[in-house]
Amino acid sequence: MSNLGESIFSMPLDGELLESFAAELGNLLAGNIATSLAGGDAFNDITPPTVFVGNTKMYGFHEAIHLPMSSKGVGTLHIILMIEM
Repeated sequence: MSNLGESIFSMPLDGELLESFAAELGNLLAGNIATSLAGGDAFNDITPPTVFVGNTKMYGFHEAIHLPMSSKGVGTLHIILMIEM
């Protein structure tokens, strides 16, 4: 995430600024996905993103989708969409 932020802003991001950037990226992705799904029959709603720092375990969701995205110079970004029913 730090490499992605630095490639966009041309400066290193760390600490709370990096966590804020990660959350905002989550907002952008979730909003785009929700907009794409809005024309269908399924109800969808987004919640504020959760930013994981360090090792974390999550419970209480129906299903999760793992979307790894790779970019040269940035590395692999792991996006996890958790679905509640």
